Amino acid sequence: MDKTLEDLQKEMIVEVKKGFPILLSGAVVFLLFTLMPLVLPIEAVRLSWIFGLGAIFPIGLGISKILGINLNATGNPLGTLGGIVAAPQAFYIPVFIIVYMNIPEYLPFTIGLLAGSHFLPYIWIYKSKAYLFVTLGVCFFALILGGFFVDQAFTLVPLAISIVYGMGVLLILRELKVNPI
Repeated sequence: MDKTLEDLQKEMIVEVKKGFPILLSGAVVFLLFTLMPLVLPIEAVRLSWIFGLGAIFPIGLGISKILGINLNATGNPLGTLGGIVAAPQAFYIPVFIIVYMNIPEYLPFTIGLLAGSHFLPYIWIYKSKAYLFVTLGVCFFALILGGFFVDQAFTLVPLAISIVYGMGVLLILRELKVNPI
């Protein structure tokens, strides 16, 4: 018997727990980014943003393994879709490098907007309003804090992103509890 789209979504939601370990990992990494300007020169902070983003996925996989959550839902076509949706972030890296080379003070703005916007499809994949909150929250704060408070952007933007991701995790956990499927 073929599974319906609804069945596939339910399986994904249960198996990967709406992907919250990745958001939790992002909250931790961006919190670390917030603290970096207190101990590192700005040049090191800027480079840390470019290379540090690459730590989010492996840390998220580690968290998911500790929690017994399988983020690699390879048997589900929606798992493949989730991977395809996440993959374009690799194409953002040259954008981040060019911004770093030419207008590095706008890295928080650029990274926040691009990273925040990539969560939009997960609203549908996971049937989750939490991802709408994450998308709009991260993009809003990256735009406002990274665009208008440039001098404090390397502290304010990652702090805001960390808080939004953390709240997103709490919202997802509540969604899972209220409607465990």
